[in-house]
Amino acid sequence: MQRFIFYLFAVLLLTLQACEDVIEVKINEENLDLYAVEAQITTQENPTVFLYKTLRVNIDEPFPGVSGATVSIADNGQTQKSIQLIEDPVRKGFYKVPEGQLFLGEAGKTYTLTIQHEGVTISGTEMLSPVVAIDSIQVRASLKGDNRYLGIFTYGEEPEGKGNYYKWDIYVNGTKMSNADYISVASDEHVDGNYVNNFEIFTDFHDPNKKEQERKLKYGYTVQVKQTSISRFVYNYFFQVMNQQETGGLFSVPPANILSNLKASDGKPVLGLFTACDVSSSNIITINDKIEGGLDERP
Repeated sequence: MQRFIFYLFAVLLLTLQACEDVIEVKINEENLDLYAVEAQITTQENPTVFLYKTLRVNIDEPFPGVSGATVSIADNGQTQKSIQLIEDPVRKGFYKVPEGQLFLGEAGKTYTLTIQHEGVTISGTEMLSPVVAIDSIQVRASLKGDNRYLGIFTYGEEPEGKGNYYKWDIYVNGTKMSNADYISVASDEHVDGNYVNNFEIFTDFHDPNKKEQERKLKYGYTVQVKQTSISRFVYNYFFQVMNQQETGGLFSVPPANILSNLKASDGKPVLGLFTACDVSSSNIITINDKIEGGLDERP
């Protein structure tokens, strides 16, 4: 049986190596120039919205921001509060709270984002769920890489009641690691109501031959983690983003637009995401000599 399986894989490999026909991919012209939105409101920072238009997949240029939109965010409180954002004078398509004003999110409220531009109304709604406080974090050698790489670990209580979803934002030397490779999300499905020890949210995998160039965590660097609450929809959205990052292999997920929680009045798809998050910030730690030395001693 093992020989038969090996034979099948050998035939498959030879077949794949022999198939080198050039296939011309026809790009669908129907859904070009779509609106896309990156919007968020949190309990720690004023809301921001980036409105832009999509480009062809074969165009390697920054997304063009969309100016001249009317952008507002409102809550569902008994005394409803709302605010109209203004466009940044330097960054086209980036909308923010006017100078001197404060509009922080509040746990338990639902927020509605409304964008109007050239007769089209884009809207999305998200509930801002409370997040439990993060106790602490550690940076130490990870078992995932046989102690050759540093990992970031979180500690904290997970409250009773399934249906909590989390995202962790990592700040190294005060700068957020924003690449899609660094997304870390989880649900409470298997840890509901327990204290969570040693939850590894990031492993600094790198090429040992280029470790100084590729390493994100180094001796003397500071690290902070912000634990945020997200909805189930947002959790699934980021999970799809991570799957899309792995496309390209024989058994990988086929690339496709990810369903947004925003809708447009003209019926066309809207790309992007609107998030509402409660935030708990960890302590700030410095990667110390003991951790670094322990790694450097390994062959």
